[in-house]
Amino acid sequence: MSNFLFLILASWILINSHIGIAYAHYFGATKNVDNYQVIFAPNPSTPVAGDNSTSLNFSILENNTNLYNIYAALEVKDTQSGEIVGQVPYKLYEFSDIAIPYRFNQTGDYVVTLQTRITGDEKYQASPLLVSFDIPVGNQLIPFDELMLYYVTPTAVAIAGIAIYMHLKKKL
Repeated sequence: MSNFLFLILASWILINSHIGIAYAHYFGATKNVDNYQVIFAPNPSTPVAGDNSTSLNFSILENNTNLYNIYAALEVKDTQSGEIVGQVPYKLYEFSDIAIPYRFNQTGDYVVTLQTRITGDEKYQASPLLVSFDIPVGNQLIPFDELMLYYVTPTAVAIAGIAIYMHLKKKL
């Protein structure tokens, strides 16, 4: 009976409380322009040429809080030649934590420039907020961060667990 009362009480609290929605921002290289912070966190951290799963992730924040209904576009330049190698046209984003899928065709060093038009801001609604970030593109089959996260760390933990188990069983 006490479990039933606890369940009813917990349900009532959840239903009647004003629980806010939590937003998560990307963590990475940050640049500040006026009251805005632009964070760049590519995934993987060092993209691989020819990989279709690369995501260029950005958080555009004002005083560390999300913006709503922004328009963003992306331009990708080859650092060495200065040539524009890719563009993603303006698109409306409901929240300012955005992920733009992008495929780099060749290895090298690039500059990605995020162009953001901010609804309600006189300055950046008419002309975009421009922020550029450098990004190297490699040809490694498995990026280092993924190699460590998905292969090396679990293997090391498994080996340590087996060693501890065998030591406790007096077999090692």
